[in-house]
Amino acid sequence: MRIVYRAWILMAALMVLVLGGCGGFEKPEEGPASATGQGKGVPAKKPERIYSMQIGHSQPVDNPRHQSFLLFKKLLEEKTDGGIQVDIYPAGQLGSEASMLEQVCDGTIQGFRGGQLEIVPKMLVFSLPFLCEDRTQAERLVNSEFAREISMDSLKSGATILGIGDAGGFRQFSNSVRMIRRPEDLRGLKMRSNGMDTINKTLEALGAEVMTVPYNDLYMALKAGTIDGQENPWVNSSGMRFYEVQKYFTEVNYQFHPEPFYVNTRWYESLPREYQEILEECTQEMMKENNRLIDENEVQAMENIRANAEIYTLSSEERQAFVEATQVVYEEYMENGLLTRDELARMKRIIRGEEEQDYPYR
Repeated sequence: MRIVYRAWILMAALMVLVLGGCGGFEKPEEGPASATGQGKGVPAKKPERIYSMQIGHSQPVDNPRHQSFLLFKKLLEEKTDGGIQVDIYPAGQLGSEASMLEQVCDGTIQGFRGGQLEIVPKMLVFSLPFLCEDRTQAERLVNSEFAREISMDSLKSGATILGIGDAGGFRQFSNSVRMIRRPEDLRGLKMRSNGMDTINKTLEALGAEVMTVPYNDLYMALKAGTIDGQENPWVNSSGMRFYEVQKYFTEVNYQFHPEPFYVNTRWYESLPREYQEILEECTQEMMKENNRLIDENEVQAMENIRANAEIYTLSSEERQAFVEATQVVYEEYMENGLLTRDELARMKRIIRGEEEQDYPYR
């Protein structure tokens, strides 16, 4: 009986296998493609290699530069399925802006955003005083074919520029001595510069004594009275709490600073072409977010400063006096061969919207 019972069990098991084979197993339908390009319920393909991207910048974590970098990190890691891992070092953790740009060029880190233009000196022409009137004009300029041509100079130093944004909005004056209403009010003031040539020449044209101080040392220099004043966008001055050590602020909107995003060229060219394209796309999204946040935060930044210091807004006539006083900077640039009259005319056409822009940056 035991033998018969076991035989029946074996026959029943065999029938299950046979019927299962005849009926077959239908392949489950694939769902719609996910954001990573994988089917629904199908695990994302594991990257064959993980690329590390270390990025430095000098602004605090509540600044639009850092906030837009957080979006960049999120988008880049998602779109590459983790193939590129991003680490961001804010607030000058990796050194001065000049040092971080050097680190990108030699490959110590992979990315840096800031106002350092030493390896693309021609880009200084975008920061000539009173060149642009508003954000629309400035964006036309940095997204132009002319800007792309200039950006190629960075390749000689080992860095690739993936895009150009706004370093913080139009720049204003502040000091602890007197309110600045006329060009003459700057005469004799010890004004801080980050070393940028157009800042130096503009302040000198207005009669100020120019002193170079690293950004992360600026607050203490103002507090100690080593310098009288500084120039920065509203968002920067508020974020760095300069209103605690400066009494007088003047809304002059004298200068726009382009902010290139540099990446190490060898590292960039080692990436698969698909990753390069994703990196470029994420850069453009980052720049849009940066500029949006600057505009959004600028009003609040001004209110923060107004609650702690005095703000004076120049009238059109008063501002024109500054425009005329700084025309000498344009003449110096043309005399030194850094700018031609044809290039200046081309920039003005771009600013007015008479030349095409908004091209894919690379």
